[in-house]
Amino acid sequence: MKKKSIASFLTALAVGANTAVWVSAEKKTEYNVRTALVSSDLSLQSWDETSVSEGQNTITFTTPKDGKGDYTTIKGISLFVIDLEDSYFDIGAVKVDSIVVDGKPLDFKADSIIYGADDGTDNNDFRIELFNSFGETKNDPPFDASSVTVNEKIEVTFTFSTDGYSGGTRRIGGNIIEKKKSSKPQPLNGCSVSLNRNKDDGRSSHDEEISCTVSGNEFYADVERGFYDVTISKSGYVTRTVRNVPAGKDMPEELKDIDLRVYGDVNGDGKINVTDLSLVAAYVKKLRMFSDDYQFNVADVSHDDKVNISDITKIAAAVKGLKKIK
Repeated sequence: MKKKSIASFLTALAVGANTAVWVSAEKKTEYNVRTALVSSDLSLQSWDETSVSEGQNTITFTTPKDGKGDYTTIKGISLFVIDLEDSYFDIGAVKVDSIVVDGKPLDFKADSIIYGADDGTDNNDFRIELFNSFGETKNDPPFDASSVTVNEKIEVTFTFSTDGYSGGTRRIGGNIIEKKKSSKPQPLNGCSVSLNRNKDDGRSSHDEEISCTVSGNEFYADVERGFYDVTISKSGYVTRTVRNVPAGKDMPEELKDIDLRVYGDVNGDGKINVTDLSLVAAYVKKLRMFSDDYQFNVADVSHDDKVNISDITKIAAAVKGLKKIK
């Protein structure tokens, strides 16, 4: 862009403000439940559906009926689970209070029950794994599943709340890159990464900062399931925060190939040029918004939490080679 056109560019600009409104989701009060009870040899299987509410609930598992309508006998268990549908990040504290087999209490190790177990599927269900011969309870079962005989039914009483927490940790992590002028994106090493629980998820907020393990350009942390704000920083680059990242069953896609940029490289192509100048000018003139908050931060080359004609002037000077952006 020529000097004259840049000058005319600057004289036509005005600053605008934008307002964002956040609306909280209505809290769920009832949860659909799927249950499974399967014999050791897999020949007898009982699958059922019901619903539960926050607090104490009793769910009844019944054995399958034969052709005469009589209950069959299950000798030994391979699968015994409760799945609360679409509630993985809603459930807080959970406790199995009792397991009763055909009217007789079953002794079990409470600490061996897995809350929020991986069910091997891409869903948002919360699994209470009482026993699974292919799951996390296989090596440390709450009871001797092979010796359990069920003639008709098992009653499981459990209590859950959307407050508090039960269950193990989940791994959250990703990798950091930077884009170069004349090459493919490259790993960016030497970054600092921290996590804070996102405060908009309706759960109690942990104010303390959670440190991540960083190796090269990769990072990870083992945290409670939930939603987190992940902040990545390095000297000479604009700090980036990725908000509301889920720590759940799978590694989050949101943290794959996170790129850090220098001030002024608004479109993130590894260069500061007329394209970046045009993006900032369009924002200031209220013609087009930035695609995300990070573009705004990268455009704020004056470091005053605003994007206005001052930033355009500094980016224009950098494009013309008159003055570098600090």
